[in-house]
Amino acid sequence: MIQQDDRITEYMYPVETNRRQLLEWAESSSLPDEESVLQFYVSGDADYIDYIGHPVSIVSEQLKEIFDIYQAGLSWKLIVFADIQRMQQTRYWLANPPDLMCLSPLSEYHRDGTLRKIILDENAVENHKIFKVQNANHHIIVDLDVAECILKFNLTGLKLQKVDTTGPSIQRRVRE
Repeated sequence: MIQQDDRITEYMYPVETNRRQLLEWAESSSLPDEESVLQFYVSGDADYIDYIGHPVSIVSEQLKEIFDIYQAGLSWKLIVFADIQRMQQTRYWLANPPDLMCLSPLSEYHRDGTLRKIILDENAVENHKIFKVQNANHHIIVDLDVAECILKFNLTGLKLQKVDTTGPSIQRRVRE
């Protein structure tokens, strides 16, 4: 599971952005034939990280290229970070991988019904390399080979967490 690295507190993020508007725009991105580009203004000396996890999953150009290698046909929306002071624009992408109903009955929940520990059902995942778990926040799950590729490129602002799986195989596999 890809998560934003919470140790990096100073990163480029759109100034004066209403998170609700961003969520609404992201939801509209799932509509077919929607060709919109979202531009945000950024300022300051913060770092450009490769993964922003909240309120929606936003990935850098380099992370998008890795995703496209492993799973063609993913849905993307272009986001441009415009820094007026530096006179530069940086392309980011709203990640919209498929939502899969793939939680195992062995998954664990808090008392309030929120998910505490994700355990994936291998049968439901099938051959998907990159996906989101339906009704489980917006975390992006990647297969082990995708995770290894991400680690090779030394991307910043993200961390990988192991997620257990269950399935018909004798040996339990671990996905990242």
